[in-house]
Amino acid sequence: MKFTLLWFLTVGLLFSNDNLNLEDDFLNSLEEVSEIATKTKLNIDDSPSFITVLHQNKLQKLGVDTVFEALDQVPGVQLKREATGVPVVIFRGVSQKGEVKLMIDGVTINNAYRGSIYHYLDFPIELVDRIEVIRGAGSVLYGSGAISGVINIITKSSNQEEKQIVFLSGGTYQTKKTGAIVATDLGFAKLALDTYYQENNKIIDKTDRHLKDYSVGLHLSDEHFALIARLKKSDIGNAYGVIGVPDLNENKYYNENENIFTQLSYNTPIAQKSNIEVLAGFNRYGQVVEVGHPNSSIDKIDTTYREHSYYGEVNFKSSAIENNEVLIGTKFETVKAIKSKWKIATASIPPVANPDSARDITSLYFNDTYSLSPVLDISAGLRYDNYSDSGDAYSPTVGAVYRVNSDIRIKALYAHAFRAPSWIELTSNSSLKAESSDTFEAGVVYKHSRENTLRLNVYRTNLNDMITRGSITRKYIQISKTKFLGTEFEYIFIPNNQLEFNLFASYVKAEDANGNDLEDIANYLATTSLIYELDNGLSFGSLLKYISSSKRASTDTRGDFDNSIVFNETISYSFKDFTASLVVKDLFNRGTYYALPSSTANNDFDDGGRSFLLKATVEF
Repeated sequence: MKFTLLWFLTVGLLFSNDNLNLEDDFLNSLEEVSEIATKTKLNIDDSPSFITVLHQNKLQKLGVDTVFEALDQVPGVQLKREATGVPVVIFRGVSQKGEVKLMIDGVTINNAYRGSIYHYLDFPIELVDRIEVIRGAGSVLYGSGAISGVINIITKSSNQEEKQIVFLSGGTYQTKKTGAIVATDLGFAKLALDTYYQENNKIIDKTDRHLKDYSVGLHLSDEHFALIARLKKSDIGNAYGVIGVPDLNENKYYNENENIFTQLSYNTPIAQKSNIEVLAGFNRYGQVVEVGHPNSSIDKIDTTYREHSYYGEVNFKSSAIENNEVLIGTKFETVKAIKSKWKIATASIPPVANPDSARDITSLYFNDTYSLSPVLDISAGLRYDNYSDSGDAYSPTVGAVYRVNSDIRIKALYAHAFRAPSWIELTSNSSLKAESSDTFEAGVVYKHSRENTLRLNVYRTNLNDMITRGSITRKYIQISKTKFLGTEFEYIFIPNNQLEFNLFASYVKAEDANGNDLEDIANYLATTSLIYELDNGLSFGSLLKYISSSKRASTDTRGDFDNSIVFNETISYSFKDFTASLVVKDLFNRGTYYALPSSTANNDFDDGGRSFLLKATVEF
């Protein structure tokens, strides 16, 4: 309670100061433009989808260090970690793997193996320009997996500005990070390179949570062509283990992930108010995991997996028809497993995923935004996907935006989405079919001058044939229907040049077909933040996060999982092109905990209490 009172006292004192100036990056959100919802540039409040855009400048002032931490600033998003320490992003109560689509500079990261995205969630915020997020379904444009959310990480290297940036940081748990961005104009094209390396030696409750991670990215572009490529590789500890055996040895047990992608695109006008975009790309994902086994004679499990994919895509965009923004696209992708092995000591057993797994995906999609009148826009779209290993899927969507006046917009949306089974799921149970969802949502946006922005929406999602692992057989099965009902609230207050206050709150009710609450889903989430800047270059960023209690498994006798309140404070100093920051996370040492099953550990997942981080960035 003491830090809650301190928080509100600080807010009251800062709001009472009238002698403050305005900073440009605080105003970006007032007329925020994004392409994530329609693949055409549109003010986020004129899109029927519910969109959040996170800017790196603001995130750094709040002490946010990674993409995973940044997503805490999105209404309706709950963060957690599995027993293995793997980060999980839960949108609107949907916690299954592969329900969220993740892209970096528009390139999809989700793999066919598990549909997982966690190997990119530790991506450092220093390389990010902004993060665009659709809260809710997005399959009409992005296909399988875009059931509960879509995330696009847009890097600084992609914005074609000439700049050189060097950054470094260090702190608790022997945390170290360093990296750089170099961007220049070659005359015939613009070139940008970025790289980073980060590591820590995080040991908590005697379990290994270490991280070693690096990436190298390239962007080369001219007026029509663009080439992007990235290599990212990480090595993390297994924490409480995959099958309940804690990872106590960094050198013996580990989880390595590697991703390499490259994409070449060509974009050109072909007629008045029309253009065509052609993309071709390659993506490779690999994982090597060694984890402890409860049978000491077996000692450990060793798994190795690799897959690659090739794809081609064509998008036609046109506003030639009066009052219409039309998108027509097609994509073909072929994915193949090139290695899949699960070995327990010297005794081989069937692989987690069939080493012969392969799929061809053919997609056709259409979306049109029609301005029926100056105050009413109607949006409609349809997508068809054919998966050679799991069949057909159709994803329709229809939405509307009504501008009541210059301050108020009313939005409504219906969207159908789907997720094809991953190869691990199909190897376990070949009869699985695609999950599908139907989402209905409506909301209101109130934006008065540049001081106050308020967004409120309600939604209902019915998720059919949800794939989950059976509690007894451990074989993947399908649940007939899961229901999600919720509301999301967002308020932004910018009274002057040096102050920004944000409040995000959400409620979700997640139930199975029998009306029982789903495990590990918090009903209430709230995040409030305050950024206050002084004229001498000092700034203060305060962040208060609340997560309500959640239900445990019915077989767990420990009662509901406790609620959580964590307060972070960041002090930054900027002089010309140099910025230094001190970040204190969990200032009052309340601890960040995630639910663990009683079969895994007596206590819940302790992600550490108070920690410190020193950061420095130079731009020239």
